[in-house]
Amino acid sequence: MKVYEGMFLMDPALSSDWPAVETEVNRVLKRASAEIIGMRNWDERKLSYPIGRHKRGLYVLSYFRASPEKLGDLERDVQLSEQVLRALFLRREKMTEEQIAKSLAAEPPKPPSRYDDRGGRFGERGGRFGDRGDRQDRGARGGDRGGRSGPRDAENRPPASDKPAADQKAPETPAPEPAAPAGSESQE
Repeated sequence: MKVYEGMFLMDPALSSDWPAVETEVNRVLKRASAEIIGMRNWDERKLSYPIGRHKRGLYVLSYFRASPEKLGDLERDVQLSEQVLRALFLRREKMTEEQIAKSLAAEPPKPPSRYDDRGGRFGERGGRFGDRGDRQDRGARGGDRGGRSGPRDAENRPPASDKPAADQKAPETPAPEPAAPAGSESQE
């Protein structure tokens, strides 16, 4: 027999009736000849996407011992149950009884808030006119953009000189040759 962690997602109609939830989880586990170590109500939460007609679900964390051959029967019973929407089973061989008790006693994680999941209401990029954060790769997208320079532009710039800009001379270019007057042909 191996130790498993089971997370059951139950019908939210059962959220006010914990004994009915316990009875259903016990029934499913007993059919697979599992020995229940512990079970905890993790609260009703909004689902990321609807499952059937349900937009909310009741999460139940459980630990149990079962034979690996019976896990297929357990999964089939979960699918046939009308009160269990989904279930996930993980093998927890290295968890001690102490760790299981600590896990069952711990508070469930808080659901992410739409304001907290990306670092504030508008995320890390700031609001409509807010700071866009540290953006080191501006020059990597194609040269100098409006006077801003990035890492690639610094490599292509000529070295700075010690002389002030007013004392520096512009490089001399040869003057263009005057154009020949109209009507004259050159004979060569």
